[in-house]
Amino acid sequence: MVSNLEITRAAGVACLTFNRPDKRNAIDDATRDALAKAFAGFEDDIAIRAVILTGAGTAFCAGVDLATPGNVAVHSSIAASTIVTRPRLTASLDTFNKPVIAALNGVAVGGGLEMALACDIRIASTGARFGLTEAKIGSIPGSGGTQRLVSAVGRSFAAQMLFTGELITAEQALAAGLVSELHAPEALMPRAIALAKVIAANAPLSLFAIKKALRAATDLPLAVGFELERSLYGALAMTQDREEGRKAFREKRKPNFQGK
Repeated sequence: MVSNLEITRAAGVACLTFNRPDKRNAIDDATRDALAKAFAGFEDDIAIRAVILTGAGTAFCAGVDLATPGNVAVHSSIAASTIVTRPRLTASLDTFNKPVIAALNGVAVGGGLEMALACDIRIASTGARFGLTEAKIGSIPGSGGTQRLVSAVGRSFAAQMLFTGELITAEQALAAGLVSELHAPEALMPRAIALAKVIAANAPLSLFAIKKALRAATDLPLAVGFELERSLYGALAMTQDREEGRKAFREKRKPNFQGK
């Protein structure tokens, strides 16, 4: 049986691929559950140090599958209890402690873009398109889209995307800072894997600390963020990996980080 979420692992990197290309990789409950299970498993797996999220076919993710009856309530004003009890589409990513790269191979709209916004790094195919289109169906983003989009592209550009519900091109996304790199479709995944391997070679505890500090940069006042950064710096100074990194530098060799 073909899985809605394909998982591969190699060299410290896990790749999760939405695998419903005939539905533009729209998320149903089975896919949501598989995603949650995968990220929960990676959380404490020291062998996995970076994760790539991408889609099969020509789409990254078209958001919630509105053709599935159980998902329609997410975009309905008549079932508030369903909305608040259903897990956020980005729930698996919201607190995940390792770097996540979104390799945006095609259209990322609605909840699909919200999931990409919850990732740490976004790189895209030149043919990708992006949008938060909920205003066109009488709704608004419900998984952090209004908040994260402003952080990514600024208030004016975010407001334009949200109010119009129109899609933007990959080139517009790069110019606005929504993505950090553009690649030809055939080069996107090789670049994502290469980038993930570079990240995975670094000290795991440093990656955890950096991710925590990055979150603080958008969630906390600057002075509080500085305090957190210094605290994390001090905590890392006492780790075995810190000593190994310094020793490897002196000895001109590759460090062997253990996450300790």
